[in-house]
Amino acid sequence: MLDKVTVIAFDLDDTLWPCLPVIRHAEETLYRWLQQNYPRITERHDPAAMVTLRHEFSRRDDRYRVDMTALRREFLGFLAEMHDYQAADMVDEAFDVFFQARQQVEFYDDVLPSLERLSRRFRLGAISNGNASVEHVGLGHLFEHSLGAAEVQAAKPDPRIYGHFAERVGVEPVQILYVGDHPHYDVAGSLGAGYQAVWVNRDDSTWPQDLDEPRYQVRDLEELEALLAE
Repeated sequence: MLDKVTVIAFDLDDTLWPCLPVIRHAEETLYRWLQQNYPRITERHDPAAMVTLRHEFSRRDDRYRVDMTALRREFLGFLAEMHDYQAADMVDEAFDVFFQARQQVEFYDDVLPSLERLSRRFRLGAISNGNASVEHVGLGHLFEHSLGAAEVQAAKPDPRIYGHFAERVGVEPVQILYVGDHPHYDVAGSLGAGYQAVWVNRDDSTWPQDLDEPRYQVRDLEELEALLAE
């Protein structure tokens, strides 16, 4: 079946780089900026309280489940108004501070060399639920198409996001190989949309018992290259 593949689409966070350190860095950077520029917010809320408050805020609108940027921006506006600041003055600049820090990723060692080699044989793309930008992280020259959940208002494992990507690249779903770390969102989701799928299991995780075992599993992108060469 893999001989049908002409397009490889990748998940981003925790597939090409570890996500948690990136988000922590971005939130710490934003918090320090708020301390300097909007101190009434940080005088009332420490970093942990800010996270808790944002989680509570996220339950206000189902739209936030598929649009991380809208969640972040509107939460910042909520914080501004709560502390008697003008949201219009704060939100754009505050979000830009967060966004720029959120793009400062550290790729797994195998990623860039493998993507360079794979790009010579396949069309590459990305499908993500988050708001990482392939252009800002330095992958724009390798990825032909990048699709985010906010753009189509559908998040993995919803088959609509996979359908939109297949339409965009102009191939049948079976010609697309999706590569990701999450069993439900990435593997089961893409298989359900008619793609082929590879599970990237970097930390020797156990596959969930409620899902059928994946046909293809690799520890990194070098193993993916070897699998595709067979």
